Amino acid sequence: MFMNRQWRISLSASLAGLLCDGRMKRLLKNKKGMTGIETAIILIAFVIAASVFAFAVLNMGLIATQRAQEAVGAGLQQASSSLLLDTLVLKAGTGGNPTTPLPFKVDNITILVKIAPGQSPCDFNQTRLAISFKNNYTFIQNIFTMGTGDFIPSYNESYNFRTPGSFYAPPIGPTSYCSIPALCTIMVLQGNGNPVLEAGETFAININLVGIEQVYGKPARIGSYDQFLVDIMPSVGAKLTVMARVPVSVQPVMMLLTGGPS
Repeated sequence: MFMNRQWRISLSASLAGLLCDGRMKRLLKNKKGMTGIETAIILIAFVIAASVFAFAVLNMGLIATQRAQEAVGAGLQQASSSLLLDTLVLKAGTGGNPTTPLPFKVDNITILVKIAPGQSPCDFNQTRLAISFKNNYTFIQNIFTMGTGDFIPSYNESYNFRTPGSFYAPPIGPTSYCSIPALCTIMVLQGNGNPVLEAGETFAININLVGIEQVYGKPARIGSYDQFLVDIMPSVGAKLTVMARVPVSVQPVMMLLTGGPS
């Protein structure tokens, strides 16, 4: 009876061992969990690679957009003029010769300019600005140079175009030198006295037509119905063109509110 019981216990233990071994073998053969982990690792790697690629693409897009904005801004800055015409004044006289009979002709032109809204300051140094003059008889490419231009830090009503320097004057001869008045003078009407026109400041550009006739020997003074054109060309931005026609009745002082193209 006792032996029979031991045999049964041993048999039960053997069957339990076999059952456990079978389950363990089935668990070891079942690799569904390992396959899921490998798939997750591969998916994470793809997500990371896609994120890096997307970041690179977005970064390149942002850089390209910034460069495009800079190019557009530079183009707009070059296409738009930083100068704004305020007032145009014509002063007529006898060209410095009191014996000249009437009618008067315009001896000098005064152009008041400001900075256009939203524009950067403009440098009025002779090396950074060019001013040309043209009428029906004469064209001077640049009358505001180191030899022919002048800068006055404050407005002077009695200014008489002082001599900026001595230089060669072609009408006199190839071996002659002379001192002549300034052909173009910049005066600070409102500002801090430096040659940089900033927001809230006003500069007066004075063009000496009598001096142009003396230097170049060409008719520069203008009379009734004569048209003239002045181009103010800064180093940055589009030029400011001032075009006007002398009224039929020439007065000692004539003020025109605008001098834009007609």
